[in-house]
Amino acid sequence: MTNRRSDALARIVELSAAFIYSNLARAAIGFGLTLVLGRGLGAARFGGWVLCTTWAATLTFTADLGFGVLLTRDGARRDARPPLLLSASLLLRLALALPLAVVLSAAAPALTSDPELVRGLRIASLLGVAGAAYGCFGALLRSQPTWLPRVLGIETGWLAAQIALSWWIVHRGGGIASLLVAAIGIQAAQMASALALWRPIFGGGLTAEWRDVRAALGPTLRRALPFAASGIVANLQLRVAPLMLGYFAAPVELAWFTAASRVGRVARLAPQAVFAGALPVLSHEYARDRGEARRVSRTLDRALAAAAAGGALAAVLFASPLMRAIFGDSFEPAARPLMWVAIGLLPALSNSSRKIFLYAAGAESVVLRWSAIAVALEVVTGAALIPPLGSVGAAISIALGEAAIVMPLRVETGERVKDSELAVHGSAAL
Repeated sequence: MTNRRSDALARIVELSAAFIYSNLARAAIGFGLTLVLGRGLGAARFGGWVLCTTWAATLTFTADLGFGVLLTRDGARRDARPPLLLSASLLLRLALALPLAVVLSAAAPALTSDPELVRGLRIASLLGVAGAAYGCFGALLRSQPTWLPRVLGIETGWLAAQIALSWWIVHRGGGIASLLVAAIGIQAAQMASALALWRPIFGGGLTAEWRDVRAALGPTLRRALPFAASGIVANLQLRVAPLMLGYFAAPVELAWFTAASRVGRVARLAPQAVFAGALPVLSHEYARDRGEARRVSRTLDRALAAAAAGGALAAVLFASPLMRAIFGDSFEPAARPLMWVAIGLLPALSNSSRKIFLYAAGAESVVLRWSAIAVALEVVTGAALIPPLGSVGAAISIALGEAAIVMPLRVETGERVKDSELAVHGSAAL
């Protein structure tokens, strides 16, 4: 048992490192692409590019339907049927993405009067569909721990190729439409790579019998929707405090809170990579030995708690000079909300660790319930604390919302998540 636990933790460390390197490389690629397009297109046309790609990303996100997490979780299980998972998720995503693309294309003239941007938005609708389609392949490929570093490397390599292709297009006089077509080409190349990797990774064909796919559509969608709802709740949690600050406090308070939050997001990058690497490993372990998977999760939670405590202490001690060094003297008051952001990381990371275990265990509805409760508590406490305390009150309200669900989530992962309950939450993979 101890050796198995050590192997699982070693895999989590390996996959977490792969995600960290990939995220850093993608951040550098994104910055490089911004430089290439910003210098090549100029400010106005670069803004048009951002508008088009934002709409494309919105379409992809809307059509996710929770499959980004579901496929990674279910694909990691020994009894998974990847062709059936892929076929069902693709059909369901495209059933939503294609009508949304038609609506975006038709609405393009109402969104802008610039003919180039109208063309760009219509092409962006196809880019959004391509992103939704590849996301099914990518999520399943990332469910395989042995192959995950290679998959991330291939994806990152194609994104790097987009910089070179975009530079070539811009320097030959191409515009927004050509750049968007190139982005679709990159998605197609990623799809081709996924098709080439499919048989070596999964050892079987790509498609499933139509009668099996048709029977799986409803159950697959029902299992995915809690993940989709959790994504909506997570986005609300990011936006509630800024919106309430905008209503209850002066704009400068919102600026201080935003600066402190950005520092907090940077501090979350490494733990988020750990969580991404942990999900397929814990899902695989849970299908094999539920008790051992729970012990691996607790070991991971303790390690993250120790790291979070050290980071929080450093942020509390050095908040003021840190904010001055990063944002300038006018942001020194942001040190106070930063202290509370750092304190809030302690329960937030602990909760995230337990949520990943519950996802692996098939209890995603439990995660959704307690995440929604945390957001509701954040709204209530924010309404009471933001008017007198401003940005500090906003940061405290987030910390209190996370702290309030620490014990309930601990109970859920330790005592109440029984085999019978997991069956109710639909833990069985297709």
